[in-house]
Amino acid sequence: MKLRGQERREFIKATATVAAGLAFVRPGSIYGAPANDAVSLGIIGCGGRGNGVGKDLMNAGFRIVALHDLFDDRLAETKAKFDTLAEEKGQPKIDPSMLFKGPEAYQQLLASPAVDAVLITSPPYFHPDHFEAAVAANKHVYLEKPVATDVYGAQRIEKTGRKGAGKISMAVGLQGRYAPPYQEMVRRIHAGAIGDIVTAQTHYYTGDLTRKATPGMPPVEARVRNWVFDRVLSGDILVEQNIHVLDIVNWVMKGSPVSAQGTGGKKARLDVDCWDHFNVVYTYPGNVHVSFNSTQFKGSYDARTQRFFGTKGYAEANFGKDGVRIVGDEPWDGGTDGFKDAMTVKTAAFLESIRSKSFQNEVSNGVASTLTAILGRTAAYEGDERTFEKVASGNTRWKDKIDLASLATGTRRAG
Repeated sequence: MKLRGQERREFIKATATVAAGLAFVRPGSIYGAPANDAVSLGIIGCGGRGNGVGKDLMNAGFRIVALHDLFDDRLAETKAKFDTLAEEKGQPKIDPSMLFKGPEAYQQLLASPAVDAVLITSPPYFHPDHFEAAVAANKHVYLEKPVATDVYGAQRIEKTGRKGAGKISMAVGLQGRYAPPYQEMVRRIHAGAIGDIVTAQTHYYTGDLTRKATPGMPPVEARVRNWVFDRVLSGDILVEQNIHVLDIVNWVMKGSPVSAQGTGGKKARLDVDCWDHFNVVYTYPGNVHVSFNSTQFKGSYDARTQRFFGTKGYAEANFGKDGVRIVGDEPWDGGTDGFKDAMTVKTAAFLESIRSKSFQNEVSNGVASTLTAILGRTAAYEGDERTFEKVASGNTRWKDKIDLASLATGTRRAG
């Protein structure tokens, strides 16, 4: 089954009801909504992810009305970008009074009656604080992955999610479950297309990331701007980035792993805190072993792939050009670039859940996949096998407290 052109568009519409419990998407809303039907959105964290997902949400039909960040330049650059997009869509620009700067200024954004929903794309270390405040303010939330960087934070997210259940929509930035070819592949696997799963493998190989700090920058500012290279702020590459492929594995395996053992370290990229490679073997119920490995350094091979080997064939899925397929007794071809439409469908579903009041709750999956990644990180750091139950119930937390006081010039509004 190849998906091209109109067929792909129809497939997106037909499969927007994703996994159980997710909102149905009106066909017209997938490719943008009228300005007068927009839901107002505030963004907490105006870095690259905030700008990228913010644009996706704006294209889905949200109207961006407020921004929060720690730095004037990020606020100014993000406002300029979204003001340009707003002009193109016939929407008003962001009012300068709706720019909030400072460690605690996100509270002012959340207190604004002009904000219906919030996108949280701050460094993951701060996600529990920002999510708790957003739910307490009764705002719909799109929370980027991972939900936290330690077990304590993940438990806080789970507890807060229970408070918001049925009252607001709560999405988590793991879009793989919304990619139409992935949905069809998983449906077929669960229906027995590859038989009983014997073993699986997944990897996330990618190059280095851009440094944001500059020489002479104050240490705390340099740390926050370079948060993707900081284990405490990001969770390390396994938790911050590789969680995407582990979430797919959990989806296919219908749950979390039982245990993990792993290794990893730094050999190619020695100037940052995070490791540059991981190798982990997860054991899932039924004694199914899943090998996982990842890289993040200059010149590394680039691929994000999942393979599931069963008694009747195998399923293979790629985030890019190599496509999604099943080979064996019940062959199927989902076409190339199976991940491409995932954000379009996901953002449309989030918007529709708010409009229809069929509120989403992706917190449980987000917490489970974050804990799966933390399990692998823990096993690798400690060089020993660890069980999911022990790690997930351990309440461990980073001892390092990030003090942002030196960045504050008061919680005044910028601009």
